[in-house]
Amino acid sequence: MLVHEQLGIYQARHPLPFKLNHVNCYAIKGKDGWYMVDTGLSNEAGRASWQNFFADHSIHISDIRGIYLTHFHPDHYGASGWLQQQSEAQVWIGEIDADRVERYWKHGDEILQAMHQMFTANGMPTEVTQPVIEAMAKLLPFTMPHAEVNTLQAGDSVQLGDYSYKVILTPGHTDGHICYYNEAHQVLLSGDHLLPGISSNISLWPESGSDRDPLDNFLTSLRSIQGLACELVLPAHGKPFNTMAERIGQLLEHHRERLALVRESTGREATAYQVCTRIFPQELSMHELRFAMAETLAHLMYLVYRGEVQLNQSDGVDIFSLV
Repeated sequence: MLVHEQLGIYQARHPLPFKLNHVNCYAIKGKDGWYMVDTGLSNEAGRASWQNFFADHSIHISDIRGIYLTHFHPDHYGASGWLQQQSEAQVWIGEIDADRVERYWKHGDEILQAMHQMFTANGMPTEVTQPVIEAMAKLLPFTMPHAEVNTLQAGDSVQLGDYSYKVILTPGHTDGHICYYNEAHQVLLSGDHLLPGISSNISLWPESGSDRDPLDNFLTSLRSIQGLACELVLPAHGKPFNTMAERIGQLLEHHRERLALVRESTGREATAYQVCTRIFPQELSMHELRFAMAETLAHLMYLVYRGEVQLNQSDGVDIFSLV
């Protein structure tokens, strides 16, 4: 679907095997070929979806000139290696998330063990933790084959199609999430940083280099682009929208409300898992529960760092309590 005629931007919507059942990637047509922004999962359905898109738009795989990623999550990074092998195009990602690809996807057993330890230390029962980690393990093949990546930094300019885009660092959803902004036409390729209808998942990952206050990063990133001149936001999930400043205000308010709910759910004392089950009372898949637990931890630690919640340990389990 053509979403911006002058910039030559097409939306390529690919299926996901989750409740959030799609990811929007973008293919940008230029005089010398095509440029891809994000790639979907490297599974049979994802690859078939790309092949259908190529056929519909008369694209030969060798027409791809570059592959640009917003962040390292499987539904964005996943098929980049496959596309690279087919096209021999270079793959680009922010330098922080390039490190996350190396540590999380190329050394998957280590991150799975670290996630298991983190969830167990935060009160998740063993009979729940094990299937949650097994569900995460099933994502690892969706990132293969791995791409050989080049790195981008905040402020870099990249050529997508016939136009220049600025790289904007927007940490929060991941430590090194980036957006691509075309100033001339005021178009923002927002990845998972700005989504219509839902808030980006903000997760605390195990230590070993990961940022310990991702929610603060996300809120700071939202405020940092609040004044950006933007006529069109092209998100990774949901429909394009033209109300960026309004949406940012909604997201800031959502997290203010969520923090108040986390404080209320913590009470005199609670584990992160207890808080999680109180603020997410609905039935969740194991995939969704991992996100819910990691997001609960991100909100709890935000409150800990601001002196509103205290963190102690009891028998090796982290206990949170209101100050």
